[in-house]
Amino acid sequence: MDRRAFLFVTAAGAVAACAPLPNTNPISREVRAGLTFSSVEVSTSGTAFESTRAADYSSRLASDLKAMIEREFVDRMDPGGVTLMVDVSRFNVAGSTTTAFGRDQSLLQGAARVLDNNDNVLGAYTVQVVAGQAAGSTAGALWDAATSSGGGYYRDLLDEFARDVREEILGGDLPGARLLRQITN
Repeated sequence: MDRRAFLFVTAAGAVAACAPLPNTNPISREVRAGLTFSSVEVSTSGTAFESTRAADYSSRLASDLKAMIEREFVDRMDPGGVTLMVDVSRFNVAGSTTTAFGRDQSLLQGAARVLDNNDNVLGAYTVQVVAGQAAGSTAGALWDAATSSGGGYYRDLLDEFARDVREEILGGDLPGARLLRQITN
């Protein structure tokens, strides 16, 4: 390859890397700007609880996740808004030792749908979050196993899932906006 061809390919790659990504959100930016929610509903009826720890949380998962999502959308709640329906499909809460040694990870997977007042789907989103990762060394694994817990992974999963639902539907926050929203509400 001669020098001109190399420079052309390099410049084309740089331009492509800087181009904005297309908006893949089914709800337009204009609609999202004024979108409010009258209610959040969470269903765990078809959930695959993949571990004993996950099954232990089965009775409270829906209410805990609903509370976390409502906290994320607190600035967008309005009685005249649309409905946010979340269906949880998979749930696993791993232990700290199995996570630290790389044998298991905690997982929360589901779908979020935005429904108008006639139950028409305005947008549908798939959300999956993972909590915990294997340590890089045996000493690190021992430390992580001693300082982490399944309860901590549970809270992390709910927090990340709620945050991802908001980002999928409304887009990302400006730096500090999430913290300000949680402090003021």
